[in-house]
Amino acid sequence: MRAVRAETRARELFRDAAFPASDSSLFYNLSTPLAQFREDITWRRPQDICATPQLFPDNPWEGQVKQGLLGDCWFLCACAALQKSRHLLDQVFPPGQPGWSDQEYQGFFTCRIWQFGHWEEVTIDDRLPCLAGRLCFSRCQREDVFWLPLLEKAYAKVHGSYEHLWAGQVADALVDLTGSLAERWSLKDIRKASGQQDRPSGGEHRACQQLLRLKDQCLLSCSVLSPRAGAAHGHSALLLALLQGEVSLLLLD
Repeated sequence: MRAVRAETRARELFRDAAFPASDSSLFYNLSTPLAQFREDITWRRPQDICATPQLFPDNPWEGQVKQGLLGDCWFLCACAALQKSRHLLDQVFPPGQPGWSDQEYQGFFTCRIWQFGHWEEVTIDDRLPCLAGRLCFSRCQREDVFWLPLLEKAYAKVHGSYEHLWAGQVADALVDLTGSLAERWSLKDIRKASGQQDRPSGGEHRACQQLLRLKDQCLLSCSVLSPRAGAAHGHSALLLALLQGEVSLLLLD
């Protein structure tokens, strides 16, 4: 981070040469759906998008996660889970970083991503992809809040491009953003193992009871594998609440 600060003193606001504001950071293949927007996407800093940008909102619900053009709901689901704990947010966004209204602001932010058994610091400039002057990938409920698109950019840098975030497993993103372990359960497999396809099985009932016990101790999410479930195929959601016989979901639009 010291090297970045020294560089910005000579060049005003930091520009990340390792993850530039160019097509190479957006995609690696011209056949990707993102390539159709290549002529229209511009890169803007938050202060060029809105009048008073802020990293986090005073009300956590105003930082609610919204999905954009990128098919990375698996990652955004894990981001939404971070909002349950300020400790988790501070873990990925080290406190004390200068904001846009601070005199020390130099155009960059540092996030921490868990990689290969340790926290890796990922420094990015705050130029973000936009279409028609608005963020084209993830954003928060309040469009003057920028923790989410900045974290998404840091994660894209780790993976090589935004396109590399297209489709993935929520469990993998949870590990990368918390440094903890994640476990994936298939309710379909639990029911199949019991041999009872048409009604809840003993194994399925026990799994649901265990989820009820864990709901206040763990971050829980779900993914939809079948369109018959009433949600988009392959979509992921954060579990807001678990009730006996009912599940309440926060769906990421």
